[in-house]
Amino acid sequence: MKAKFALIVAVGCLGLAFAAPAFAYGPNAATVGASTSSVGPGGSLTVTGNNFGPGDTVTVVLHSAPVTLGTTTADSSGEFSVVVTIPSDTAPGLHQIVASDTDGDSTSTSLLVVGTVPVAVATPSLAFTGADIAALSGVGAIAVALGGMLILTGRRRRRVVQ
Repeated sequence: MKAKFALIVAVGCLGLAFAAPAFAYGPNAATVGASTSSVGPGGSLTVTGNNFGPGDTVTVVLHSAPVTLGTTTADSSGEFSVVVTIPSDTAPGLHQIVASDTDGDSTSTSLLVVGTVPVAVATPSLAFTGADIAALSGVGAIAVALGGMLILTGRRRRRVVQ
């Protein structure tokens, strides 16, 4: 019972972890995109969007720890394009670029910030003091099974002969 409850809680937590933020959806919903799906800290990319309010100021923010990347103005058809630079202290990992205008239209896209992972200092491993007995154990198990079969067969033959 406890295991089932723990499984339900774990699945629920995973569902909440991947829940989408509440943004406008539909055929005329604002959309945003990036010129690349991954960039390194300090790198630049072009963020584009459409279906925003014509002439509205659009703010582009990098989320995990919110950092404003820039602002621009949507043209008369509600589209924008702006080149932004990812801060050099941004942690590697999956982030969201969120674009929002003064009318409350907001949307996001994913961005993978790639970087170097520090290499761990190699620690000496323990000495190998055992033996790999997996193959030998398998042969032994087969021998025991065959021996058991021979004993049972021998007992059955004695009963029939006498």
